[in-house]
Amino acid sequence: MPNSTTILRNVTLNYAKVYKPQTNQYGKEIFDIQLEFDKKRVKEMSEFGKVRDLPNGNFAINITRPSKNSKGQKNSIRVVDGEKNSMKADIGNGSIGNVMVYSYDWEFGGKSGRKTVLIAVQVTDLVAYTPTEDFDVMASEDNTDEVAPAQDF
Repeated sequence: MPNSTTILRNVTLNYAKVYKPQTNQYGKEIFDIQLEFDKKRVKEMSEFGKVRDLPNGNFAINITRPSKNSKGQKNSIRVVDGEKNSMKADIGNGSIGNVMVYSYDWEFGGKSGRKTVLIAVQVTDLVAYTPTEDFDVMASEDNTDEVAPAQDF
């Protein structure tokens, strides 16, 4: 299959880490976004990544891009709104948009496959990002009955 740039249209955007790279479980800094879609699109999306089931009955793939290219230069992800204006707003889960990807075949050490890389994100229906639940701020209590730390050292 030839190298190609594709726009994956009208997908739900989740966990968008597109402004600043994050360290993944393997210690690599990457940009990452989850694309959510319904069962009708599983075959189409399987060309671009490993499709997995979601608890809500939909399906998803993740598209990534390393924070640096093979020459050590920093990569970035182009993020625009529906009118192609650059945007910096945090993308909340459930936003709708289009994602531009670049796919290519690879072969290394007797193994081969197809890799898809995140290029750009167009958000057509932004859901405001709201941070997850956090701890409440607790008032400090004066515990005068506490035992002092041991002085064994």
